[in-house]
Amino acid sequence: MRIPFFKAAGNRFQPAELTETTAAFPNPARGWYQIHTFRLDKEPDLEEQKWCLNPLDSLVLVLISIRAYQSRDLDGAALDRLRRILEFLAERRRDCILRVVYDNEGRAPEREPFFFQQVQTHLQQVSEAVRPFTASVFVFQGMLVGNWGEMHTSRFLTRERLPQMAEILRAGRGEDTWLAVRRPDQWRLLHRNQSGDGPVRADGVTLFDDGMFGSPDHLGTFGVEERSTAPWDARWRREDELAFESELFRQAPNGGEAVYGKEYAWTPEEVLSALRSMRVTYLNRAHDRKLLDLWGETPCPVRGVWENASLLDYIGAHLGYRLLVRSVRVAEDRRGVCKAELEVENTGFAGIYQEGRMGLEYTDGGGALRREVLEENLRGWQSGEVRRYSREIAPGDGAVLLWASRDRDGGVIRFGNQGSEEDGKLPLGRMEPPASP
Repeated sequence: MRIPFFKAAGNRFQPAELTETTAAFPNPARGWYQIHTFRLDKEPDLEEQKWCLNPLDSLVLVLISIRAYQSRDLDGAALDRLRRILEFLAERRRDCILRVVYDNEGRAPEREPFFFQQVQTHLQQVSEAVRPFTASVFVFQGMLVGNWGEMHTSRFLTRERLPQMAEILRAGRGEDTWLAVRRPDQWRLLHRNQSGDGPVRADGVTLFDDGMFGSPDHLGTFGVEERSTAPWDARWRREDELAFESELFRQAPNGGEAVYGKEYAWTPEEVLSALRSMRVTYLNRAHDRKLLDLWGETPCPVRGVWENASLLDYIGAHLGYRLLVRSVRVAEDRRGVCKAELEVENTGFAGIYQEGRMGLEYTDGGGALRREVLEENLRGWQSGEVRRYSREIAPGDGAVLLWASRDRDGGVIRFGNQGSEEDGKLPLGRMEPPASP
């Protein structure tokens, strides 16, 4: 909708048309990811890896195999390789989902150390090596153990040992890195002090789900017991677990893999409802290919600009946060001062989990570039939340732009409106000086 010229403070302001885009573009710490696999007993071919990074992805899952160190500590060469891999990705401004594993073939009982002390030592070594890169390691998945590092089929995942492993990683965790366990009951085992009726506190620990849509219980992620009668650290039935996750993921990112269900069919509406309920921030863009191809062939059920897009397109655009400018108008107050008023909605599946800010940029009447902050705390902006802003605009000549960025590295956050895909700055309209008499 085009808003007509408004004359105030000696200027005219011509608002831009705010149309939602269906174009794909990267934003920090959300979206699709691909897996990049390395072995710490072999030199990484980082030159080849340069060509494997998808320019549309801000995330990568780094799978590090330490199978060769089953019965010995990581040596200096192995730790140096780990540091160089993380440095390589940090230099290319990729946010990492890091998973270090003994097994990537589904044979954990054969691949894991015999002694628990060796696992503890490896956790300590990895934690120390990763700590300098906590700004770029977004999520550390798992505790090294289990088939594919997914925290199942391991003799170390007992009620006594799981908290001991988690404590090592917690002690070495940087404030920008989330630790993730595989199932909600494992999270609750690590947070037995929260078993009362109070609100859930993430405390730096979240979940990853590599069984989404594989079955109603996400391939064993959920159980059958009702929350009202089950122990705190039991596996609850699906509806209770989804309610628990929805609360937890208001504070912490969630992601993983979507799997084709052989015995259970989901409607497109059910898929979108589940992704929004679980507040999904990231998904594997290569697995499960059968399901992803099906989503790509399925029309999007959402109307408007999405009616000619696929379900896959819509999902990819809404993983994590998605800031969409809903309206811009200009009003004049009693002093005759021109004010820009904005409404911005997070239409993504999830919230924003890192510090960031948003503001205006324009040139005033004296030719000076002005950059004003509208929002100093993007972190915590929830899915479906609309924020409203009002800002005085000095008389000027030229475009009024809206910008957003992540604090720690200035990473550009693009808006879901047309015109924001390139440099991230969204034209809201133009100020034009009055015509000469």
